[in-house]
Amino acid sequence: MYYRLQDYCKLVQGANRAAIYDFKTGKVHSINLGAAQILIACQDKAIEDLWDVSSPDNIHYMDFLNKLKSKDLGEFYSTLPAPSSEQPLPCSPLKLDFIWLELTCACNSKCLHCYAECGPQSCPLPKQVSHDRWLSLIEEAKQAGATDIQFIGGEPLLYPAWRELVVKAHQLGYEYIEIFTNGTLVDEDCVDFFKKYKVNIATTIYADNEETHDKITLQPNSFRKTMNAIEKIMAAGIPLRIASIIMKANEHEVANIMKLYDKLGMKDAYPDVVRPTGRGDDQDLMPIHYHKPPITPPFYIDEDTFRIAHHHHSCLGGKIAVTTTGDVIPCIFARNQLCGNILKSSLAEILSGQSLTNCWYTTKDSINKCSDCEYRYACSDCRPIAQGNDPEKCWLACPQNCSYNPYTGKWGNSPEPANH
Repeated sequence: MYYRLQDYCKLVQGANRAAIYDFKTGKVHSINLGAAQILIACQDKAIEDLWDVSSPDNIHYMDFLNKLKSKDLGEFYSTLPAPSSEQPLPCSPLKLDFIWLELTCACNSKCLHCYAECGPQSCPLPKQVSHDRWLSLIEEAKQAGATDIQFIGGEPLLYPAWRELVVKAHQLGYEYIEIFTNGTLVDEDCVDFFKKYKVNIATTIYADNEETHDKITLQPNSFRKTMNAIEKIMAAGIPLRIASIIMKANEHEVANIMKLYDKLGMKDAYPDVVRPTGRGDDQDLMPIHYHKPPITPPFYIDEDTFRIAHHHHSCLGGKIAVTTTGDVIPCIFARNQLCGNILKSSLAEILSGQSLTNCWYTTKDSINKCSDCEYRYACSDCRPIAQGNDPEKCWLACPQNCSYNPYTGKWGNSPEPANH
């Protein structure tokens, strides 16, 4: 008699425990390493060759296999079944699909937490991307496969020729064009332009009131101006998303922000925590009571997510940001991960370079602690946050919002491993 996990199940081992990933139900089941070793031994041996099935001393082995069978995770066979693939199906090579263009470091706000350290009196930069280079880059990115583009800053509407860049992206057939603006400069002419060229808009609010919002932006009347822009954009039927960043100065506003989201019809919006990048890399800014939800079970999985997690980083893969000085980084928050400069190299050269490749193909198999965790293919990951929170700013630092110890199999202060 033989035993195997179902074809829609995968066994993943960690340092102290293992997990069965069930693609049929989407659940991830925790088991100990002894149980995992039994399943591995059953891959090519009959159960009778592994233990005496008639002995009462071995009944717990059969109980374990029967329990998996009852959950539709495994099956008994009279003959040795054909071997199943241990590795997920391969993914296609990554190509560029999303690009941020950081048009300017100028901004009429000076937000406390700005990742790019922008403001009205930002220091002059030694060399900035020319308008012609932005135009050619938009074309190069499209030729490389990009379908989505976001214009950011600073405040992108302070870039004198921002409209020309949007028109260029529209003419080239980008499927998704977005401007991330603080909204304070949006007028009726802008709204008409957004609508004509099918531009999506993103903006940020820090409270439902002027006092708190303006304390963060350091721009008087910014809340009123942003809300006026939101009203104009929504009235015109232009796609809009709203972000909120929570720090010590506004953590008391979370409930009010959520009510404002509901009022504006932003059903999927949820406040995020300040990123430890740029001016945001300041412990005095960090909220005391509001935190990102910790990584905790239960975990859920599907076959495509499992496959991607083996191959490349699910968030970073296929994305780049280009700063005002031409630096190419894998994310607008990953300011230290320089992958090239479009004033010195073509985009094609940078996309094929080892620095960007290393970022795109960063998986949990290479991240500290995560590489020894049985849940590594089922949980999310933000490299810039992990790197920013690490004292040594290590790119492969483990996430700080995970209390699981894969070497003991325990969560936080839990004295015993939890089965899921």
